[in-house]
Amino acid sequence: MLKKKLTVIDNKFYNHIKITNLKTNMYKIITTLANGKYIAFLCLLMFIIIKDKTIPILIIINMIITWLLIGLTKNIFKRQRPNINRLVFEKGYSYPSGHTFTSTTFYGFIIFLLIISNLIISLKVIILVFLTIIILLVGYSRIYLGVHYLSDVISSLLLGTTYLLLYIYFTYFILNLL
Repeated sequence: MLKKKLTVIDNKFYNHIKITNLKTNMYKIITTLANGKYIAFLCLLMFIIIKDKTIPILIIINMIITWLLIGLTKNIFKRQRPNINRLVFEKGYSYPSGHTFTSTTFYGFIIFLLIISNLIISLKVIILVFLTIIILLVGYSRIYLGVHYLSDVISSLLLGTTYLLLYIYFTYFILNLL
């Protein structure tokens, strides 16, 4: 019963999406902001650039746990991808949306680090809004590109946020001990 209701909601949402070449190209670029290789590159770059290795190591650990959780959850639920107008090829299962989960935990952790930083408040707000928009656009891009359902994206945001808050809780204590 719940599965049928989710399918109805997922399909109604998708049917309201208007596909154009310009938007497709834009969402293909946006979705790469949470691609595993891109995030791994950013982690490596931070590890090289930042002198105090504590923060980059915490970010890398966060991403390793994130990717393990995504793989585990996909193999537990084994939800098939939507059978709709796919604009990109993706293999594997639909739930959770790995890109959405990854953007939530990576950019969300950067937001946490930003909040506890010494930056001026106006700069913090600008960066926080920008990163939040990236997280939301990555999620929407996965639906637009036809590789995830709305319910995959929303639940991945919630699952990613739940994990992130737990990770931040433990990280905060680690940072205070150092």
